[in-house]
Amino acid sequence: MANPKDILVITTSATDGLKIKKHLKPVSAHVVAGTNLFSDFLGGFSDVFGGRSNSYQKQLTSLYNEAIERIKYNAHEIGANCVIGLSIDMDEISGKGKSMFMLTAIGTAVVIETEAKTKVALTTNEKFENVGIERINNLKQRKNILNKAIKETLAYDDETWEFITSNQVDEIFPYIMKSNESFDPAFNTKFINYISALDEDKAIDLLYNQILNEKRNTISIYLSTVIKELNLFDYKRTMILLKSLYFVKQKIGLIISNYDKPFYDKNDVENLNSIKDFILNNFKERGKKSIRPKSLLKEEKEIWKCTECGSDSNNDIGELCKNCDRDIYGFSNTEINPKKAVNLIEQKIELINEYLA
Repeated sequence: MANPKDILVITTSATDGLKIKKHLKPVSAHVVAGTNLFSDFLGGFSDVFGGRSNSYQKQLTSLYNEAIERIKYNAHEIGANCVIGLSIDMDEISGKGKSMFMLTAIGTAVVIETEAKTKVALTTNEKFENVGIERINNLKQRKNILNKAIKETLAYDDETWEFITSNQVDEIFPYIMKSNESFDPAFNTKFINYISALDEDKAIDLLYNQILNEKRNTISIYLSTVIKELNLFDYKRTMILLKSLYFVKQKIGLIISNYDKPFYDKNDVENLNSIKDFILNNFKERGKKSIRPKSLLKEEKEIWKCTECGSDSNNDIGELCKNCDRDIYGFSNTEINPKKAVNLIEQKIELINEYLA
């Protein structure tokens, strides 16, 4: 199975139509959250009705979802495609005047027949004949936020971020990009939480497309750091950047080529080798070489001029441009150049191969 998110998780030990080929071993996942996660919300609740709070419930739901996602990854790592008998418990851990909540998810990792999994998945896709007021109010708030974003009147306060994150409002992504020029630490934390809450494929689609089409290089660079932090490296999307007609996009593709994904398999090794070969064969010298003729005082020598800054200065081969401090390939010392990128990719491939059978 290529994607851990595709793993089927069920609470029962058996289901009609489910054919278990092999039982592997028990798997578990733990999520620890400080009590302040809830107390911060309790101090400002405005949605309490009948002794219940939607915000509190959403926080609990988020923790449960995180536990399930982690147990999927753990099962995927040992070759399972299903977890049966899932149970989740919450405990409070306290000591030295501090306390935390710990969610523990436990299940059995198994291998099931692919066709059986498809049938089970279909039977669990519920259809509703009626809709509750909570869903209607949620949709109303979602549309209200999007309308304000379109009109550029939306205040990106804590309440807005909490809603678009917990409800995975991916439609607002381009408006977030449009309304922000600088990304301070407070914004970064909220944005990272928002992106990580989205479906992984959707998050990859949004981030890479924005980088490809974004005219502001500072924002493209920032989004590449988000890809790094969330381990959202994607081979096909990275190749699109590397093949871009614009050198600035190629540079970002080169940076991302050294980022990671949560898991690797043999196909990933092939893809990494393809990226390495592409870099070696396509990042050519951009400076203009020439020969300095022999004179009474100097020997004949190969020199180059920088085409990045357009300087008329002559530079010796192997030296940086005297005007912009870039090398003949168009990279500064602070950037990952093709040689560095290839070395890092080769190191990664070597490490992955030590574990793969």
